[in-house]
Amino acid sequence: MAKKLAIIYGTGFGNTGLMAKAIEEGAKAAGLDVLIKNVTDATLADVQNADAIAIGLATYKGAGMPGVIKYVESLAKVPLKNKVGTAFGSYGWSGEGPIVITKMLSGYGMIVLDPPLRIKRIPEEEGLEECRKLGKMIAERIKK
Repeated sequence: MAKKLAIIYGTGFGNTGLMAKAIEEGAKAAGLDVLIKNVTDATLADVQNADAIAIGLATYKGAGMPGVIKYVESLAKVPLKNKVGTAFGSYGWSGEGPIVITKMLSGYGMIVLDPPLRIKRIPEEEGLEECRKLGKMIAERIKK
């Protein structure tokens, strides 16, 4: 059975959404089953059966988008220990959002890919290629 990656993201202007889709492309090309959802539609069940989780969010007022932070806080109820986790996101000024999420995922005992992937403003082709590489890297980590 194929390994599964859950990509859950929140996006302000669509930039983090573009990143999420590129990560999905890379992961699928590497043979993973991928579930991709906007955080507004995500449930705890979406990550329970995943081998890896990628959380995407824009940085908002020096932290992460409140809806994404709240969702990741709710993941405390899910057994995540030793699953692969990563965070990614687009930002305008400071880019703390993915760093906040990385710390939260580490706190749940996940194997976290650090540093998180952060792209300033709109991801150009070069940035999208970084996202595809991240998808492939996640696949390599969970196939071990």
